[in-house]
Amino acid sequence: MSFLQKLERRLQPLALPHVLLAIVAGQTFFYIAAMLEVVNLERLVLVWGSVGQGEWWRLASFALMPPASHWAFVAFALYMVYFLGDTLEKEWGTLRLNLFLLTGWALTVGASWVAPSAVMGNGFISGSVFLAFAYLNPNFTFYVFFILPVRVKWLALITWVFYGYTLIMGGMVDRLAVLASTGNFLIFFGARIVSDLRTGKRQIDSQRRRVVERREVEAAGPRHRCFICAKNSDTHPDEDFRYTADDRCYCSEHLPRRMPAP
Repeated sequence: MSFLQKLERRLQPLALPHVLLAIVAGQTFFYIAAMLEVVNLERLVLVWGSVGQGEWWRLASFALMPPASHWAFVAFALYMVYFLGDTLEKEWGTLRLNLFLLTGWALTVGASWVAPSAVMGNGFISGSVFLAFAYLNPNFTFYVFFILPVRVKWLALITWVFYGYTLIMGGMVDRLAVLASTGNFLIFFGARIVSDLRTGKRQIDSQRRRVVERREVEAAGPRHRCFICAKNSDTHPDEDFRYTADDRCYCSEHLPRRMPAP
């Protein structure tokens, strides 16, 4: 039993169901409140320098920061987060999803501590949840613009390429944001990915050996071949081939008369 499984057994009574639903509801509330100019969303984001000055609520409120976009896109984005999270909760169980989100939160807080003046968002929620869903359901199909069918594994590949580019070309804050968004995915799936890669390599090696063996057999040719008609043991496995003193092979039809027929 792995360490994660042991931890899950001990913490099972503390599992909180529908955490992502609560987060989506909170983001919806603050988006509407900001539209009505009731709250200032800048007071929600995570800035470690502000936390150090006593604004401790930022450690939790940044998870409720809604996307900064048109309401239609926000509604779609929040629905997708809920859909992906609800699917993961059904596949994983409540506690594992809790630990997955908690790990992403902790990594984001850690990144904020490293860069105290940087503004940290809640990209770990949507980013890591999407990657986890795509890894577990690679052939699930989304319909882009409700028309174009695309398997989620290709969308995940595009996401990984973007993260990789940002990690290489971005500044320190961008790199920290990427690590916070993907760190929990790597923690939860890293061992499985390594195992899958090893299994895939073994399968490739096995297929390669079979191809080499088949080519060697084909190059060697059939074991028996009639000197007269070229009938061979591969095409006629039931034929009884015989050899003469000069080591020539004959089928039963063309066997020299001086040799007894089979």
